[in-house]
Amino acid sequence: MSGNADIQKQIDGSLKVSNQGVYQISIGNEYLEFVRLTMNDPVLTGRQILEAANLFPTEDYMLLMRQASGTLEEINLSETVDVYKRGVEQFITFKSDRVFYFELNGKRLPWGSKSISESILRYVGEIPPNQSLWQAVRDTADQLINSGDSVDLSKKGLERIYSKAEEWKLNVHGVIISSDNPTIVASEAMLLAGFDPTEDWNLILKVKDQPKKSIAVSDVIDLSAPGIEKLRLMRKEIVNGEKPLGQRIDFALLEKDIAYLNASGLQWETLLDGQRRWLIIRNYLLPKGYNHDKTDIAIDIPLVYPNAALDMFYCNPSLCLKSGTAIAQTESQQAIAGKSFQRWSRHLAPSTRWNPTTDSIITQMTVVEESLLREVGE
Repeated sequence: MSGNADIQKQIDGSLKVSNQGVYQISIGNEYLEFVRLTMNDPVLTGRQILEAANLFPTEDYMLLMRQASGTLEEINLSETVDVYKRGVEQFITFKSDRVFYFELNGKRLPWGSKSISESILRYVGEIPPNQSLWQAVRDTADQLINSGDSVDLSKKGLERIYSKAEEWKLNVHGVIISSDNPTIVASEAMLLAGFDPTEDWNLILKVKDQPKKSIAVSDVIDLSAPGIEKLRLMRKEIVNGEKPLGQRIDFALLEKDIAYLNASGLQWETLLDGQRRWLIIRNYLLPKGYNHDKTDIAIDIPLVYPNAALDMFYCNPSLCLKSGTAIAQTESQQAIAGKSFQRWSRHLAPSTRWNPTTDSIITQMTVVEESLLREVGE
């Protein structure tokens, strides 16, 4: 069978009573490969069921009955079963003279083989796909039973197995959300995090060791994919790479910087203040945990940039944690075009020296983003 759903389809309707008093049962092996048998008598012994399945000598076989409740019950050769009154769904046979027991979600169940697979455990216990299976292990962490795994029932002691709801997490702009489904639509993730998906947003999905990827609010995010880190939200203030009305451009940036800023949906300007050149990013959306939801970011652009490195960044209004705790190395203020900006003394690590051929405003914006996230524990 291809899976639990196929097994269930096979079993549904496997016991039928005709007007002529003919009864159908389903009988299968330890791999849950079933065949239908037609019986004339609704009251059968274990031996009669095995004989009807051509399993001889019957003494070499073990017979389990699976009831509608999911309980497994061993049927002896002389024991009778009323398939009409009890509503038996199926029988499972094993060529074995030994019974192995295991516990599944608190139920003690018999099995006729020394191992049982993850897929059969799911079927026996009616475990849905959004729940994981775990094997309790004494004196150490419990072990996850993955797809394709089997549990050894021949060891000394009773193997205890339990299921629990899976939970997948996603960082949505500093807000950790949980989902009991491994996939989630971006708009649903935004709602769970408290953001309105009907507003104009640029969505950036960050995956470890991969380039940042722009996605739409209608896109589905696979939370089970390795390396999923965060969903970054930015206001869609600029479209088509055009200069919006009112945007102040006192000096030109590199073409790759302009392309990056526009593609990121950032509202930006360049302005001259005395002898200094500033890139101003307006209404930069902050992760949760600060005393403000957004701030203006200023980056000092040296006259000989990119040959000269970009260093530090500045915020207006000034930031502290929502608890009121001050942030280290942000005590100084810098006047820019008549406004006071808080200086964040954050630098590239000594091992990551500025390279004028590869580094740019894009590099410095990663410093800004990581610095702001780090202070709130992201």
